[in-house]
Amino acid sequence: MAPPITPPEKRPDRHYNFGRMNMVFALSALALLATTLWMVIADYAQPWKRFQSEFRSLERQKLVAEAEAERQKISDNDLAQLRQEAEQAEKSLAGQRDEIRKLEDEIRELGARIYSADADWRGAKAVLDERRFLYDEALQHGDKEAAAERGKARDEARQALQDAKVELDRLTEERAAKQARLAERRSALTQAEEKLAALRSGVESLETRIANLDKDIDYFLLNAPLMDFVLPTLKVEQVILPGLYHNINFTDINRVDRCMTCHAASNRPGFEGEEWKEPYRSHPNLDLFVSDGSPHPYTQFGCTVCHGGLDRATDFARAGHSPQSEEQEKEWIRKYNWKPQPYLEYPILPAGMSEAGCASCHAGGAWTPQAEVQDVGRELIYHMGCNGCHTINYPAYQNLRKAGPALNRIAGKTNPGWAYKWIEAPREFHPTTWMPHFFYQENTQLPVNKKRQQAEIAAIVSYLWAKSERPAYPPAPAGDPARGRQIFETVGCAGCHIIDAKAKRDDYFPVVNRLHGPNLIRTGSKVSSGWLYAWVRNPKQYFPDTNMPDLRLTDQEAADVVAYLLSSRDPKFENVRVPAVDTQVRDELAREYLQNLYTADRAAAMLKGMSEPQRNVYLGEQTIAKYGCYGCHDIQGFENLKPIGTELTQEGSKPLHQFDFGHVHDVGHSRHAWIKMKVMRPRVWDKGKEPAKEYNELLKMPDFGVSEREAKAVTANVLGFTRETAIATRKAGAGSNGRLAAMAEGRKLITRFNCQGCHLIEGQGHAIQSMIKDIAMLPPNLAAEGARVQADWLFSYLHDPSQVEMRPWLTVRMPTFGFTAQQENAIIGYFAARDKREPFMLEPSPADPRSLAVGGAVFSMAQCARCHPSGPTIGTGASTAELAPSLLLADNRLRHDWVPDFIKDPQSWIPGTRMPNFFQKTETGEYQSPFALGIDAPTYAAQKAQMLRYFGSEAELKAYLADTDKVTAALRDYIWSISGGGRRRPPLENPAGGAETAGGAVAGGR
Repeated sequence: MAPPITPPEKRPDRHYNFGRMNMVFALSALALLATTLWMVIADYAQPWKRFQSEFRSLERQKLVAEAEAERQKISDNDLAQLRQEAEQAEKSLAGQRDEIRKLEDEIRELGARIYSADADWRGAKAVLDERRFLYDEALQHGDKEAAAERGKARDEARQALQDAKVELDRLTEERAAKQARLAERRSALTQAEEKLAALRSGVESLETRIANLDKDIDYFLLNAPLMDFVLPTLKVEQVILPGLYHNINFTDINRVDRCMTCHAASNRPGFEGEEWKEPYRSHPNLDLFVSDGSPHPYTQFGCTVCHGGLDRATDFARAGHSPQSEEQEKEWIRKYNWKPQPYLEYPILPAGMSEAGCASCHAGGAWTPQAEVQDVGRELIYHMGCNGCHTINYPAYQNLRKAGPALNRIAGKTNPGWAYKWIEAPREFHPTTWMPHFFYQENTQLPVNKKRQQAEIAAIVSYLWAKSERPAYPPAPAGDPARGRQIFETVGCAGCHIIDAKAKRDDYFPVVNRLHGPNLIRTGSKVSSGWLYAWVRNPKQYFPDTNMPDLRLTDQEAADVVAYLLSSRDPKFENVRVPAVDTQVRDELAREYLQNLYTADRAAAMLKGMSEPQRNVYLGEQTIAKYGCYGCHDIQGFENLKPIGTELTQEGSKPLHQFDFGHVHDVGHSRHAWIKMKVMRPRVWDKGKEPAKEYNELLKMPDFGVSEREAKAVTANVLGFTRETAIATRKAGAGSNGRLAAMAEGRKLITRFNCQGCHLIEGQGHAIQSMIKDIAMLPPNLAAEGARVQADWLFSYLHDPSQVEMRPWLTVRMPTFGFTAQQENAIIGYFAARDKREPFMLEPSPADPRSLAVGGAVFSMAQCARCHPSGPTIGTGASTAELAPSLLLADNRLRHDWVPDFIKDPQSWIPGTRMPNFFQKTETGEYQSPFALGIDAPTYAAQKAQMLRYFGSEAELKAYLADTDKVTAALRDYIWSISGGGRRRPPLENPAGGAETAGGAVAGGR
């Protein structure tokens, strides 16, 4: 029997297993879910949210502490007493409840009746209007009967309107009386509750703010994942800044700053002090930066335009923070996963360098108000002559005089031996000099280089003496050094010069005005007495473009000063000869320069044809060109050469990879670290390269001997030399119609001639105060100078100060600078622009006799002549400290429109002035005149009688004297009448007969 046939096994029509496939799908779904959740959490858990959350908690703690402090201020006794008063008032009110309820009902009822009466009155008015129309219509149609009838109806309507109005007024008055009675019943309780509320208002306000910061369910719900799109409290804070941009791939992109996302307290006061750490601290100087009321509000300027950094970043690492030390870098890596941003063009500037950002908008000015680091660095650049070797295309560094003196006549000033010692090591002679050390630096220490440098120094001296004029100066007359010292310390020399062998520039940081001129130590070992005498008498005869002014010393004064200066000597710098140099080394250096221009054979032949002096002069010429000495000094033969240094106009934008760090590994790899090291140790980058480099290929920038603080100030300026980051209309002074340019030009001149060495200008200066301790003997504060003096007078005074002695009691003299007319106009324009005045004013109108009479009386009552010379003698009874400028110059010197304002409030114009405030300011901002009461004193009976001749009554006179504006104007008019060379007041009638002038009436006149 055949076996049964087994049907073939049925297999599914597929090549996979459902079970395994479902498992793969399940695992994939779980992985996708986990990835999605991780993505949501990672996107939600941003570091800036933690910063905002922590700040919210810290702010709440601060408010809780403030609320507790407010509670402590509330006296328990006061609180208990107020509560007792409120309870008593409540009880008293309860006892009168029936009366109060009755008054309330009556007031409600009267309200309804008033509404009805008002409706009746309005209806009556409408009826009257209708009947007037009908009456007028009958008159127009000539219907006398109808007109008479309608006229009667009109009169009845008019009477009805009057009756309705009387009723409405009666009801209104009745309701007002009942409301007043009700308010009287409740007043005690109301007053008690208001006192209680006032006592607790501070606490309640803080408690409300605390409640808003509570992390309740609303807070967590609004900031929860997938819910934080509704109205989150934790959110990115950003501000769009059109006009402030940065360049990305050759495209200017407006900045969008998000810094306050983390720095939440930056524009808010109250978070200062050491207890508040970043990013939970208020920005320094909120009156100047960031706050809404400052000149640089966050909403208009943001942060990154000044501080640098990636504007749109909200992550600590990506924002571009710059660590201050290795320890801080390690801490940031641990806490924030920080790492350098190699492609970020402008990392956040380190602490102390943030003022570099000021140049973005303030590059056009010689000063940046309230930016000390920027201003000191800019002035250091002027003094060190950086702009002489490096082109800096910013207005503040253009059209400047060279930093050093002209050397075209040096042979008449000193001797070659001294010049050799000076060039070799300037700071050994003048410890505070700005002249740098070119020789014997860290990259030229090989023995052969020492010989080369000796040859170069001797060659420079040879060239200078070969090209120099040789003016002859007879010996100075005999002088007294003791008198010379007194003159030096009091006449004004100390505003620019010091005499101190141990001084360091850093001792005078940040006020460098006293170092404007050279330290005059060892002057007797430097110059001849004849040259120094001629220099002191007239500096421009030797150097026409000098900054040194003429103090108009007499021959004997000049001789005394010369004797004092020559008494400072150092034998080490006297009778020095230029040392002999290795002629082979000298010839080798000269041959290298010749071979740059000619073939080797031609160079050798040319050198052979030169005499020894010619070889020295030739090498000197090439050495001067090599080191760029002509960048700071006028030297014959170098008038048209270009600067030798790298242009610095955009040094702050230079990519980091273009800075050569060489083999130096102990310097931070950042732009600011490289620049600072370059300023402090300019040749350090040759470290490890010296044997491989030819001598003339070694770095040449000299050592200025700067301190750490000076280096930071200069670095902050150089970091600010960047590509444009702001459009013209966003820069300082945009749209000011030349005001900014006028101020910038004036500030450059003030800096060049060191006006702040003697004067206080824009709150800075008075450097001479270190020698003149009596503030009464200091040169004047020039605050409000543009509003104070006439342009014509200031022009003539700047041109020749000797014509006017405004303060003859001062020992300090305003020197003669020999300004050009253009410079004088620039200074006048600066003062006018600073004080927002037009340089020229209209001629004042003649004063009326009434004003002159009042002015003379007030002049006497205020005892103005005690301090202000207003006659042939200086004021009577006043000490030197009380003396003020002569009023005989007022009409030619002062602005007519300024004087009354100054008299009204002197301190607001010139802070610290000794001029007293006669007019006290009230809480409403008005000024009270005390002179209306003064005329009642028996002392002023004569003045009172004189003034009454111009007034109808004593009451009218007192009203005039009580008007501050009229009194100050009258004082001005009287001062004008006694001023020299100008307007005189008309004769006043003398009660005793004849006439009496204003000068003799009260204050003695002239």
